[in-house]
This record gives sequence, structure tokens and C-alpha cells, in this order.
Amino acid sequence: MRKGQISLDFLFAVTLVMITMLNVVYIATSEKGNAETFDVTARLKVFSVDIRDTVAKVYASGDGFSVRKTSPFPLKSGEGIVIRLNADDDTITVIGIIGGNTYTVVQKSPVPIYTDSSVQLNQDTDEVWIVAREDGGVTYVEIQTSP
Repeated sequence: MRKGQISLDFLFAVTLVMITMLNVVYIATSEKGNAETFDVTARLKVFSVDIRDTVAKVYASGDGFSVRKTSPFPLKSGEGIVIRLNADDDTITVIGIIGGNTYTVVQKSPVPIYTDSSVQLNQDTDEVWIVAREDGGVTYVEIQTSP
């Protein structure tokens, strides 16, 4: 072998190392995306369970009682979370539009919901109030942007 000549074995070894490194980088990148999606999904699920439990507590506390809840994470421009109380089937729906993806979580309410109400959280409005009202001897819960 002459001076400055690279052996074929060395080139083959370098090529294998480079291919392996590229595969590791690809796997790490794809796993990071999956982890971020899981994080958003988990936070919205926990937030929806918290809203469901708070609706039950506010309902049990009676007329005039209210609780403030804030977004589970900071919302950027174009992102939002919609919280809906649906009287037709007594469900609480949380729809998150985060990073261009839409996530939906539906919870069955443990208490009756008599009126539909909905609030959208965004970059400017990041809090929601869960308020108990009484009308004609019937206690109901609604969500609002202010108490």
C-alpha cells in the first residue's frame, strides 16, 4: 500500500458507521415527535378530568359558587382549547388545536348538565370559570370566560 492510499476496508467501515449514525438520528427525531404528541395528549386528558371533577364540585357547592381554571400549557398564536358542556348527553368535551393538530377528549359528566355552554381558550384568554347557577329550584353548571 502506498502512502496516502486508503484501504477499501477502511472506506467500508466508515460507510457503515455513517449509515448507523444516520439511522440513530432518524429514530431519535421520530421518537421526539411521538413524545411531544404524547405529552400534549396526556396534558389535555388530565385537564379534561380536572374540568369534569370541578364541574361536579361546583354543582355540589350550589348557586353562586365558581372556580377558575387555566390552560394546561401556554398557547401560541393559532392554538386554542375549546371546552364544551353538552346538555344532550351530559358530556364535557375538550378540543385542543395544538401545533396544527387537533386532539379531542370526551368525559361523561357525573352530574346533570342542563344548559349547553362553551368557552374557547387562546393566546389572549387562558382562563375559564366554572360557575353554579340556580333557576327555578334547579342547580346547573356553566362555563364562562369571567365569573
